[in-house]
This record gives sequence, C-alpha cells and structure tokens, in this order.
Amino acid sequence: MVTEYLNLANESLSFGVITVCSICLFILIANILRRKIPLFRRSLMPSAVIAGLLGLITKEIVLAVWGFNIFSVAALSGLVYHLLPIGFIALCLREKDNYTSEFNRGKIKLERVAAAKSGSLIISSYLIQGLTGIAVTVLLGATFMPQLNKAVGIILPLAYGQGPQQASATGYIWDAAGHMAAWGQDSAKNFGLTLAAFGFLWASIPGIILINQVAKKRGITLARNDNQKSGELSSYSIEGPDEVPLSESIDKFTLQICMVGGTYLLTIGTVIGIEMIFRASGVRFLIDLIPTIWGFAFMLAALAAILVKNILRHLVKSGVMHRKYPNSYLMNRISGAAFDISITAALALISVFSLGTLWIPVFVLSTVGGIVTILYLRFVTYRIYRSYGDEAFLGFYGMETGTIANGMILLREIDRNFSTPASDDLVIGSSAAIILGFPLLILIAQAPRPGNLWWVTLAIALYFIVLNIYLFHGVSLKKTGK
Repeated sequence: MVTEYLNLANESLSFGVITVCSICLFILIANILRRKIPLFRRSLMPSAVIAGLLGLITKEIVLAVWGFNIFSVAALSGLVYHLLPIGFIALCLREKDNYTSEFNRGKIKLERVAAAKSGSLIISSYLIQGLTGIAVTVLLGATFMPQLNKAVGIILPLAYGQGPQQASATGYIWDAAGHMAAWGQDSAKNFGLTLAAFGFLWASIPGIILINQVAKKRGITLARNDNQKSGELSSYSIEGPDEVPLSESIDKFTLQICMVGGTYLLTIGTVIGIEMIFRASGVRFLIDLIPTIWGFAFMLAALAAILVKNILRHLVKSGVMHRKYPNSYLMNRISGAAFDISITAALALISVFSLGTLWIPVFVLSTVGGIVTILYLRFVTYRIYRSYGDEAFLGFYGMETGTIANGMILLREIDRNFSTPASDDLVIGSSAAIILGFPLLILIAQAPRPGNLWWVTLAIALYFIVLNIYLFHGVSLKKTGK
C-alpha cells in the first residue's frame, strides 16, 4: 500500500518540491562532509559532486530494498535541463571585468593568448574526445557488443567537456529516437550521466596527481586548509556606482533573478519560434534538427543574455536608463547555485542497475578518454600558453573532464590569487567556444542515424585538423615550461 502511494505521488507537484528540497539537503550534508573529512577535503572534489553521489547511493539503496524511487524523475530532469541555460545566462549578464593584456609575475611578463585560440583549444579537445569515443565504441560494436550503437562514443565530449546536463539532454534525444532501444528506456540518458560522473572522478583523482607533480617541479607548498577565513567582501562589489541600491521598492537580488528569468523566457520563445519555422518548411533535415535545438538551448540562452546585456548598456549610454541593473557579484551567485544544484540533480538521476552491460563501454570510454585528454592538453597547453603552461594545463584539464568549476579548483592550487591569465582564458575561451562548437553539435545530432557515422567521423577529423592548424600557426612545437 505504501509503495503504491509513493509511486502515485512520484508524479505530483508536491513530490517534485520535496525532491528539490532533498537535493538542497544533500548539498548541505556534502558541504559538511567535505569540511570535516580530510579525504574529501584533499580530493578537490566539489561539494555538488559529493552531494550527487550521496543522493545516488541513497536512492539506489532504497530502490533495491523497498522498491520505490525517493526522487521525482520529472523534477530531477527539469532541474538538469533548465538550470544549465539559467547558469549561462547569469554568467553572460555579468558586467565584464576590466582585463589587462599583460600580467606580471615577478620579472616575468605573461602575454595573454587570444580568446579565439582558447575557444579553439576547448573545441579541439571535444573533437579528439569525440574521435576517441567513436573509435572505442566502433571497436566494441565490431567485437563482442554487436547491438551497441557504434556512434554512442560521441557522447564522451558532452559528458567530459559539457558535463552531466548536456550529456543527459543528448541521451534523452537519442532515447526518444530509439537509438539505444536494445538496452531499454532511458538507457542513453543514463549512459551519458554515468560517463559524466566518471569525468568528475577523472577531474578530481588524476587532478590531484597532476597538481602534486606540478607543485613538486616548481617547489610549491600546496594549501590543504579548507577552514581558512574568507576574505573581506567589499560593499562596492555588491553595490557599484550607478547601480540599483540593495533594497529599494524591490530587492536588488530579486531584480537579478527577474532579469535571468526574462532572458530565459526570451530563449524559450526563440526556440519555439525556430521549431515552428522548421516544421513549416517541411524540410526533413531541419525537422530532424528540432530536438537538437531544444537540447542545446543553453547556447541560444548565452547569446540571448549577451544581446540583453548590450541593450541595457545602450540604454544607459543613451540616457534612457540612469542605473545599471546587472550586478556581477549577484549574477555569480545565481550561476553558482544553478550549476551546483544541476550537477547534484544530474548525478542523482543516474540509474545504476538499468545500465546492465553498458557498464563495459562506460569503463573503457572513461579510461581511454581521460588518458587521451591528459596527453593532448599537456602537448598543446605548454606550447600555446608558453609563459604559464602549468596553470593553463591544469585549468583546461579540469574543465575538459568536469566543469569550469573543476578547472578553477585545480588552477587555484598553484595560482591562488589568479595572478596569471589562465582563469580568464577559461571564461573568455568558453564564450568563443559557443560559436566554434556549433558545427560539432550538428554532427553529434546526425551521428547515431544509420549510415551517417562514417561521414560524421570524417567531418570531425577534418575540423580537428583545421583548428589545430590555427592553434599552432606561428607557434614553435618545442615545449616550454617553468
């Protein structure tokens, strides 16, 4: 009777609210564990990842013993899908910091690398991960897993490079099209989520080893005290000149949330408009792209946020508006919360037992993909970012296996005050990668269809070659370092 009641309540709105609150509770528990347990603290694993794994373990134990899911699947899926574009909108609405073109570390001049090259490095890392993934799954499909869709390996760059949100969104599209029907319902989504979870492990565990190697080489003493006091927070960062006061007729934080929400509404409206146009055209190729447009709405969200920010700037310069409404500090808080909650929800959404034999390609893909990512980034970063190769390597490695937050965590260990341009390269490069990555998204959407894999692989390989020609143009292939 209890099981029937809980299964019925699983689809209710109330149970969805309970699920969201449960995710918040797991994040609080994970934060306590990370601060109090040295193993977690030294692992450099984000609290959101620990919370997601705790939620996953709890859910699977209850499901195995009592036969019901403690989470609303619809609520978790909604958090994973919607919070990713919301986080990107908040990041893009921030007022850009004042960057300088050169940094000084002692007597060493550090020259900034162009944003286009950082974006090209991000996309070329996705491409080599995609080629690696395809090679692995083609080999598995040709040997002892003939039912495996040989294109499923192309989800690797989404899981490692984009994180669980995008991997699950793409997996959902594949499940709806029946590309992984041999493994049951939601198999592609669970495959992508699980692969992303292994990506976080690769960002954390090998990341510690890589950090210690760099620290030993440079004679750096790593900071292991997670209980240090936070720095003073200046009111200027919350209430800058010509900005809306913290509390007037409407709270300043409420304004930030409403700007993000309004921009996201613009994004959803744009996606719906594109879908209507594509369907009205009657062109099969455009109609097939509709699920991809919905799956990659976060890119349109980022572009919409940039458009809104430029409009607001123009209104201030023209005198129509007399105050600046976006606040960088509060927008950072919104994006941080969105990413933390979405990562936790994505990991809790994994279904361990439903994967079955798909655990084999997950283990092989995660291992080979992690090794290839290390080797490629080590080769490229020390040649492109010649003055700060260590910082660039660790930052991009963390981002290309986890999220940008993982990259910042690894980077902070050897560049505590972000005194090199490496942190800026991650952020600005990600913006440039939005445009450079669009061809890859189209290729990923076409890959699982029968007969498409060979030309998709060829196109990915050619794009990889083109980006690397640009990356190494005018650059000596001789490795440099400190």
